[in-house]
Amino acid sequence: MSIITPQQLKPAYDVVVIGSGAAGGQMAYALTLAGASVLMLEAGRNYEPAIETPMFQIPAQAPLRAASTPDKPRGFYNATVDGGWKIAGEPYSNASNQTNETFAWWRSRMLGGRTNHWERNSFRFGPYDFKPHRRDGLGVDWPIEYEDLAPYYDRVERLIGVFGESEGLENSPDSPPGILLPPPKPRVGELLAQRRAKTLGIPIVPIHRAVLTRRLDHRAIPPLLHPGNADAQRILSEAMVSRAACFWATPCERGCSIKANYQSGTVHLPPAMATGKLDLLPHARAREVPTGPDGKARGVVFIDTLHGSEHHVRARVVVLAASSFESVRLLLNSKSALFPDGLGNSAGLVGRHIMNTVGHGVTGQIPALENVPAHNEDGAGGGHVYAPWWLYPEQRAGKLAFPRGYHIEFSTGRTDAERRNGGRSPLADGARLWPKIQSRDPPLLRFPSDLCRPRRNDSKRQNLL
Repeated sequence: MSIITPQQLKPAYDVVVIGSGAAGGQMAYALTLAGASVLMLEAGRNYEPAIETPMFQIPAQAPLRAASTPDKPRGFYNATVDGGWKIAGEPYSNASNQTNETFAWWRSRMLGGRTNHWERNSFRFGPYDFKPHRRDGLGVDWPIEYEDLAPYYDRVERLIGVFGESEGLENSPDSPPGILLPPPKPRVGELLAQRRAKTLGIPIVPIHRAVLTRRLDHRAIPPLLHPGNADAQRILSEAMVSRAACFWATPCERGCSIKANYQSGTVHLPPAMATGKLDLLPHARAREVPTGPDGKARGVVFIDTLHGSEHHVRARVVVLAASSFESVRLLLNSKSALFPDGLGNSAGLVGRHIMNTVGHGVTGQIPALENVPAHNEDGAGGGHVYAPWWLYPEQRAGKLAFPRGYHIEFSTGRTDAERRNGGRSPLADGARLWPKIQSRDPPLLRFPSDLCRPRRNDSKRQNLL
């Protein structure tokens, strides 16, 4: 890879990619290994997880016990740099000042974008997700089906490394044999949840997460991904050799210096850089995509945020990979006589009907685990198991009051429950699960009452697992 300044730009490129996260990283990887010359524009600074991720640090070693600060809004142990809910010089406004009607926009201003601090959960969309209207009459069907995308899921899982198992569950597609890495063993709290949930008919299975539980096969995988391209195979093989298997040394949201988890900056960009075909320009905030008389993109106008200067770079193809909202902003900014309302916006729908991920949380203290001897609870950055949606038969029978579903992710262990509950300890309410959801919402998980009820006789808990 070549990190450049605006003064080092080439006269033109085959492709300009705006954004360096999952989409931008994949585009740069695929294009450069196929021989295209690529310029990547990153609005934030260069970021190298391999040298910027401290390992083996506990909260006691962090400033303020790793609490959130204005410059680290998700806490000291989060990889985000120069980003957050509010960024100096990057204001945005809400149409309402009502708390329940405002929108909080999280932005990452760093190479790799959100791939640096995400949970690494890597699920496939199922057939129902591609054709929701066909199934329940709501929403809009995609123009493609799961079968159209499945081969690309296979390729990406081989490239980035995803652990998990194929369970044969409805609308949770399996990966072909030999692609998924072995999942880590469940922790004691996860084993307990698994056992009790089974009595309720709730499946709790190994989660799919983009973390290496063993090294990737650097000999077998490259020929599968790049048949007939010896240079690409060699470059990818060398990149895979540089990645080690996870040994639970730091939370995944902090990044990984041994490249065990998936981050665009450690998985996609190094092989793209090794081709010599990628120029990477940090501190370059795209402003608009100019078009020619034929209506086709001619390049990108961007601002050098270090000096405030404006620049124009030419390219045959422009790829918007700057997250949903940033890409929408660029489309709406790109106005011309042919596109008075912005690129791709002839129907006036650009920027509308965008929805963020929706979730609820439940925390609590489990008395049955209070006297479990201290043991190593390290793991692959998050939960090792999850509960995929299991009530499809009840939905088809009209027994549920809502049309879709959800999945449940777990976090167990000896944690600071009071901090997780916004300063209120669940002990104040009889050591039961502390809900953080509206009472009208369906319960995410009910534990049997004998598990949630405090007990005096410790001997009754010895055989719970």
